[in-house]
Amino acid sequence: MTGGRIDNEREVVRRAAAGDVRAFETIYRTYAPVLFSYVLVPMLGDRDDAQDCLRDTFLSAHKHIANFQWQESGIYPWLKTMAKNKARDLLRASGRRQRLRGAFAEHSDHVTEEAKNPAEEALQRQALRQRIDAILETLNPRYATVLRLRLLEDRSREECAELLEVKVGTLDVLLFRACKSFRAACEKQGLAVSLGGAA
Repeated sequence: MTGGRIDNEREVVRRAAAGDVRAFETIYRTYAPVLFSYVLVPMLGDRDDAQDCLRDTFLSAHKHIANFQWQESGIYPWLKTMAKNKARDLLRASGRRQRLRGAFAEHSDHVTEEAKNPAEEALQRQALRQRIDAILETLNPRYATVLRLRLLEDRSREECAELLEVKVGTLDVLLFRACKSFRAACEKQGLAVSLGGAA
């Protein structure tokens, strides 16, 4: 791999489209980890859901790769779009609470939309995380804590409630208010944010 891409990627994609299992495995091994870590987990806020979406993404990619139109940016943007669509489908299907869990990172879409390979994705996500940390520092400390625990560290509702010494129902209210406060702080900093059904 060079620059976050597969060597001779166009040829590898051509072979995969022709049914070469090993070529498709190369695509999977190269891009599955970055899609999981930098696209699906941030959008969904849950590693199990992200794993399910990753599997669905590559099942769909395997089915449709023969229709892929080669671009100089390679296959990664195509896979990324597919993964994000799978994640959005899951968020819509899972209802308001799941959308709230995904809301914290969803505003980052426009920041990383132009990433053409995993190396760019990682750098942009790192820069974004620094901006998020800076915004959290401006919030009510209790709001910042619940956002870090629940949405960045992916702790369970029960664990978060225990750490904050509140009931689970109180935690849900606290998280809801924290997300609204975070959204307002993001907008003040010029970062777009969508909270889906949580607004």
